[in-house]
Amino acid sequence: MQKHLKMLNNSQKKVALALTDNTIVSASPGTGKTKTLVARAQRKLVTLPKHKKLALITYTNAAADEISDRLNAGSNEAFIGTIHRFCLEFILRPFGWIYHWNKPRVVAFGDLQTFLQENQQIQLGENPIDELNKLKKTIDGELDLSVEWDNVSPIKNVAELYYAFLESKKAIDFNEILYRSYKLISENEFIRQSLANKFYEIAIDEFQDTNIFQYEIFKAIGAFNLCTFFIVGDEKQRIYAFTGAIENAFERASADFGSEIHLLDTTYRSTNNIVAAYSCLFENHPKLENESEYKDTDINIVFGRTTNDTNNKYIENCINWLIENKIPLSEIAILTRSWRDAYFISQYLRTKFHVVGMGALPHKSSPTSSFTLLKSISRFLVSSNIKHLRSIKRNLEFHVLENNLSLSEKEQSYALNNMIALIKRVEPEASLIDGLQQIKDVFDAVFKTSHSDLEELISQIQSEEGKLWTLDKYIKTIAGVDGVTINTIHQAKGLEYEAVILNNVSENKIPFQQYLGRRGSDYLYANLTKENLTAGRTLLYVGVSRAKRVLIITHGYKQSMFLPAIAATNSKG
Repeated sequence: MQKHLKMLNNSQKKVALALTDNTIVSASPGTGKTKTLVARAQRKLVTLPKHKKLALITYTNAAADEISDRLNAGSNEAFIGTIHRFCLEFILRPFGWIYHWNKPRVVAFGDLQTFLQENQQIQLGENPIDELNKLKKTIDGELDLSVEWDNVSPIKNVAELYYAFLESKKAIDFNEILYRSYKLISENEFIRQSLANKFYEIAIDEFQDTNIFQYEIFKAIGAFNLCTFFIVGDEKQRIYAFTGAIENAFERASADFGSEIHLLDTTYRSTNNIVAAYSCLFENHPKLENESEYKDTDINIVFGRTTNDTNNKYIENCINWLIENKIPLSEIAILTRSWRDAYFISQYLRTKFHVVGMGALPHKSSPTSSFTLLKSISRFLVSSNIKHLRSIKRNLEFHVLENNLSLSEKEQSYALNNMIALIKRVEPEASLIDGLQQIKDVFDAVFKTSHSDLEELISQIQSEEGKLWTLDKYIKTIAGVDGVTINTIHQAKGLEYEAVILNNVSENKIPFQQYLGRRGSDYLYANLTKENLTAGRTLLYVGVSRAKRVLIITHGYKQSMFLPAIAATNSKG
């Protein structure tokens, strides 16, 4: 505990240690959000009453792993995980029987494929599963018609077939997990009170990306004043508005949870130039005190105008320049707006450097528990330590929960050891497709169920692309060790690197405007909406603020409307 105390500044100490009731914290980039959250939890553990526990709710599994590694707490003392895991474990699975929802499993990729095969009359474009993921309900249980839907098949018709299919399979998707959990908790006071009694404090990370279901669930639990809430995030980093993140989340929470909004305003990450660059994107950005070890490093932000033909070579030259200036490969990141952009850059760079990260893979990233578990196993195989072993254990537990498997704690321990042993036996130099198929067979055998989501990853790998990979190369890539990171800005939130190359910050890209076609020699785009303007600003803010020492921004013939303001900060020193 004393170690955590010594590492905190006065603002962090106030919210982590002095304030004991509901507390809301707005934390700009690099101001020690996670460190403060962990210190608060460690302080709460000291006074934790018997039969109560803490809940630390994160936006991603990676964030849960990081907090779990920092926090000295047993599973009986603290829940650490995503909102979906929280809802499954504490609301839907224990209380779903009330509405005859008898422990449904989370829908698998194979189920979605079956749905599409059985309903071939449905036309959902090139990415039908992405379109199915848009189907969700409003807070009153009606179909949400506000989502962007440009398909031939009407959304109501597709939704009717889709929900009937899920019912027949006794399965639910991630959107339905939240809706059903909200319905249970909003209509049953004893569930709300049970959860309020169960938890000593509920901490919520990345609160700016909370959607209406999550918000109302937390609000319902908090109404009893039996447990406290620690809410932390940054409204300026609200990059998941397209998934339903509510507006003005902190102001709403301040009123509903009875807490003023406290600021963390000392940053420890970036140079003064980089801090000035991301600060200029918001007119009322709080003034930050910079205590970074790099604060006085006087490196101007670099801008590079490229074309489709020259962009990859420009990035290669930038990486070589960074290496010459003693920046390790593991501290260099290339961040893009889309996975497609990241993929094409990685195709070029992987023959010249070791590249890692989701953008470096020959398939799209997958949000499933199977892929998350495979990533954690890969990290352990590359670097075998207790931290990575704990990550496997946590992700295996969620895999069991998500798939509604019946495994005792002893059986889960056996499954963990068995999986590691069996995957180690797979030939490292096996071709990627053969190697992944063998790993899928291991998953199927250990859990005694089919893993169609892993089958989908394999099917995405083009034959020629697969020949360029061995299983060993793939394992090292998803482990994310000792290589240039290529990723989307969304995937990089919460991370930091000595050098960041932001790719293609161009007009119509950031902020995004939909391409409509051509009229003669002119390219036509949809009008810029207020929502897209805001989304572009927050996305660029997150991208810029990942950099500690060096920031390089590439753009096309027409640069993003935000870049002149950033360029102007160079001259201000």
